[in-house]
This record gives sequence, structure tokens and C-alpha cells, in this order.
Amino acid sequence: MKKISNKKIVLISAILLTLISIFTIIINGKTYTLEINLKNSVKDIEKYNINIIDNKKSIKLIDKKIKNNILELKFEGMNIGKNIIEVMDGEEIIGQQLLYVHNFNIITSNSYFGHSSGDIVFPISLFIFLSLICYLLINTYKKNIKENLYQYKNIVYLGIIMFLSTMIVNQLFEVFNYNNGLYGSIQSLMNSVNFFSLILFPIAFVTFILVTISNIKLLRKEGFTWRNMLGIILGLFLCFLTLFPEILNNYLQQATFIDVHNLNGFGYCIEMFVEALCYSIVAYLEAILLATIILEIKSVKKIPEFNKDYIIILGCKIRSDGGLTPLLKGRVDKALEFRNMQLESTSKDLIFVPSGGKGNDEVMSESSAIKNYLLECGINEKNILLEDKSKNTYQNIKFSNKLIKEQNKNAKIAFSTTNYHVLRAGLIATSQKIKMEGIGSKTKSYFYINAFIREYIGTLYSEYKKHLIVISLIILSTILMIGIIYISNIL
Repeated sequence: MKKISNKKIVLISAILLTLISIFTIIINGKTYTLEINLKNSVKDIEKYNINIIDNKKSIKLIDKKIKNNILELKFEGMNIGKNIIEVMDGEEIIGQQLLYVHNFNIITSNSYFGHSSGDIVFPISLFIFLSLICYLLINTYKKNIKENLYQYKNIVYLGIIMFLSTMIVNQLFEVFNYNNGLYGSIQSLMNSVNFFSLILFPIAFVTFILVTISNIKLLRKEGFTWRNMLGIILGLFLCFLTLFPEILNNYLQQATFIDVHNLNGFGYCIEMFVEALCYSIVAYLEAILLATIILEIKSVKKIPEFNKDYIIILGCKIRSDGGLTPLLKGRVDKALEFRNMQLESTSKDLIFVPSGGKGNDEVMSESSAIKNYLLECGINEKNILLEDKSKNTYQNIKFSNKLIKEQNKNAKIAFSTTNYHVLRAGLIATSQKIKMEGIGSKTKSYFYINAFIREYIGTLYSEYKKHLIVISLIILSTILMIGIIYISNIL
């Protein structure tokens, strides 16, 4: 029997839950019970006058009773219309409610898309749907991690899993405290997004402080360049985007060119849209950042299997005299360490593949400098395969793999780089459909933080089309939700 794909499961579930929700509302929504808390314990129901302000006779009262000091008024929809229900105790108004009657005589209260009988099906369905998606993503993520850690979709899956988890918890609370209809469900969804970004704000702020401190050290050691400022720029951006809605709100409260106080006005919805969009984008970027951090740690801690035939050493800038910089030396030493571990474990030796061409300001190719160091460390020249044409990580992996496959088509390959670079190098290898495992050498903390931020931005840039699609979907869904709220407010 052919297995149903996750996409089909999600689509079928969405259709089924939508149909169940629609039929539940159609069946139960034709009547609505309005509850009025009574100030006294008078049980004479005839004491209270119920006025229905309705020119179209779209609703009628079919039952009334007092239960536990609560006046319960049951209405039935007759025709499409809008009604105001007033409950009078003598000349005093003790209760007032706005009721809408829609197609199929469904009644909603307070707003056009407000509370109706049976509409608890909305948060329940959404809770089930989000939980199903999260469950499928967790299973897929676990499977992908076992197959190949270095897949960009693993970052996306993990980020979405963390984001959905907060929404699921929020929806669970919504199920037990529900009385707001579709309007309330949308607001609850928006609140869960806001909550996710706000709960991560302290993490983002602390990260910004740590990154700033490390960047100051980096600027003192390495000099002032925009690359060395990336950590500060990203931290400022995330903090500003998180705080911007509050800043905007305070400004617009005093502004005269737009009215944000009228809940039925367009200005109020514009402010709500900007706020929701900012929080959504921050939540998405922070989820991807957290996922990147977690997978970066996993990739660094993971030790490749001791069955490798080749290990690629990814090059970087060398010293002016042709010697290795501490960063590059760390990569070579890590490759030597892995080779010794494999020899001790399985007695299997491997071939080193120094990779890196000659830069305009370098006296020799990076790979030649690495080879010289390997020879000094006692490695036999026949165990060194030189790749000296590459100019970046993509070419390091591509050109080295080509040389390896010319010698051994079924070779098992590892690569050695710096710890912050392991994940991205693995992602680049996977993008070329090359399977290899990586190890990472340590680097100075002040350099590592900024370098990791640079790698995070690099992973965002390498898949920018996918991110633009996600952000476009965020914008469209936000417009749809704000549109529903706006329509509900003005009708």
C-alpha cells in the first residue's frame, strides 16, 4: 500500500477540520443563548423587559429562564440582519448585546465574526491541526537528522517546530477559556505570535549585549570593518523590530494625521497590521536563529564515523610568510587529531586533501601552505592530495570532491574547518549532493560569536528565495487576518 505523503495528510486534515467546523456552526449556530448576570436574586422572570431593536425581524426570543442568578435568553435566527438586545429592570438597562444573523440563520454576538453557539470548534480544530503539523515535522526532522545533519530544511523544520509549540500551548489555553468566535481566534493567533517574539526578547537582548562586547574585542584585534560589525547590526535589528510596535503605538497615540483610537477606523487596523507584521517577522527570524544555534552545536559535537578514506581541510587566509594563521592551523590540527582517533579505533589511515587557491595578497596557495605543515607533522606526501584552484567554500568542496572521486568513486569523506563554519560547510556540501561529515576546531570566543552571526546571515542569504516566500506568506496571512478584524469592526 502506497504511503500518503505528509503534504496530503495536512491538506486532507485541513479540509476535514474545516468541513467539521462549518457543519458544527451551521447545526448549532441557529440559536444563541445570551447570559445576563443579575445584581439581585429576584427569580421573577416577568420582572425583566427584553427589547429587541430590529427593523427586519431577523431574530426572535424562543426561551428565557433564570439559573444560578443568571438570566438566560435563547434566541433563534430568522433572517439576515443586525439586532440590539436590551434587558431592562424597570427603567434601568442591566444588559445590552449586539447580535448578527448571517446566512443559514447563524447568530454571532458582539461583532460580525463574533461568538456563536458551537464555535469552540474553531480553537479545537486549530489545536488539532497545529499539533498534527508539529508531530509530522518532528518525525520528519528526526528522520532527516539521522540521514544527514547538514540539510537546510532541518533548520527550517526545527524553527517552525519551536514556533508552533508556543502556538499550540496558546491554543490549548484558548480551548478552556473560549468565548470570542472567529474574531477572537484570529486575535489569539496574533497574540501567540506576539508572545513568541516577546518571550525571546530577553534572549535577543542578552545576545545583543554579548555580541556587542565580543565585537568590541574583535574590532580592537582585527580592525573596523562592516563584517566585524555584523553581530551588533543583527542584534540592533532584532531588538528594534521587537520594540518598534510599542514605539509606534506611543507615537500614533499623540499623532493628529491618523486616528488609531477608533476601533472601527482604518488607522487602527494599519497600526495593528504593522504591529502583527513586525512581531511575525521577528518571531520567524528568531526561530531560525535558535534552530541554527542548536544545529550548529549538534554539528560541532558530532564526531564523524571512523571509516573515512579522505578528509578535506578547508582553507582560509595564510600569513604573509606562507605560514598558517592560528585559525587555519586549528583546522589542520583537528584533521590530524581525527586521523589519529580513526587509526587508534580502526587502524584505517586516510588521505588529507588540503583545499584552497592562492589569493592576490598571498605568497602561495592556501593548500600548499597546509601541505607544508602536514609534511612537518610527519605525514607522508603520498597521503596528501592537493586542491589549489578553489576561491571559496563552495569551490573547496566541489573541486576537492572531484579529485577524490577520480581516485575512489565510493570514498567516504570528512572535512575539517573551524567550529562556527561546520554547519554551513555541511549545508554547502549537501547542496551539491555530496555526503560528508565535518569536524570543527576551536576559535577565540570574541571571534566565534561574530563569525557565527556571519554564518547565520550566510545561511539566510543562501536560501533567501525560500525566506522571501515565507515572509510573503506572513504578509498575506496578516493582511487576511487584519481584513477579517476590520470587516467585523465596521459592520
